[in-house]
Amino acid sequence: MKRVTFYYVRHGRTEFNRDGIIQGGRVDSPLVEESVPTIRESAKVLADVDFARCFVSPLGRAQQTADVLLEGRDVERRTLEGLREFDFGGIDGKPYKGNRLAFARCFLRQDFSSVGGESGAQVRERVRRAFKKMYKESLDGDSVLVVGHGAYVRYVVQEFAKMTAFSRRVTSTTMRVPNAGIALVVAVDGDFELTCMPVKAERFKRIMSSTLV
Repeated sequence: MKRVTFYYVRHGRTEFNRDGIIQGGRVDSPLVEESVPTIRESAKVLADVDFARCFVSPLGRAQQTADVLLEGRDVERRTLEGLREFDFGGIDGKPYKGNRLAFARCFLRQDFSSVGGESGAQVRERVRRAFKKMYKESLDGDSVLVVGHGAYVRYVVQEFAKMTAFSRRVTSTTMRVPNAGIALVVAVDGDFELTCMPVKAERFKRIMSSTLV
């Protein structure tokens, strides 16, 4: 039996998050300085986890977040294209103001192909491929840090949460994904299960503590 535990962390708050700019897989902006303490809180909660390696989205905001999470740690780090954020097409990088209706329409359909971006099905397929690759490259008992994005993790929920298809879709659409929030995916013999939704560091700590009791 091969068991691998994936700790998925969303990137910290960025300039585009702050300024109300749509930020998907085509665009990037740096972290705002005030987001660093939040990331460090997540790092603190994960301090006792002995990570075998870290996989990171190629986008700079995820790379910066990984820098903070791995401060003072000697952990192998790999960039994985399959972890890139959802491509929002022609409205990627534009302000929400003036584009909110178009974004909401695509978001509710979970399909941005009408504006030249990806569909939810395409992102979900990327999730499957990425996690299978990370699992294949891991050993039994490994803990793996994954640093990625907020819209992307919604499709981690759709793919791996153990609930009905309808419930997964509703949860994916309505849940809040905090910056530097942590989710947990456990894979046993290639069967993946989301065991903790993306939550802030302190809540993740409480959930893990209650699980261990």
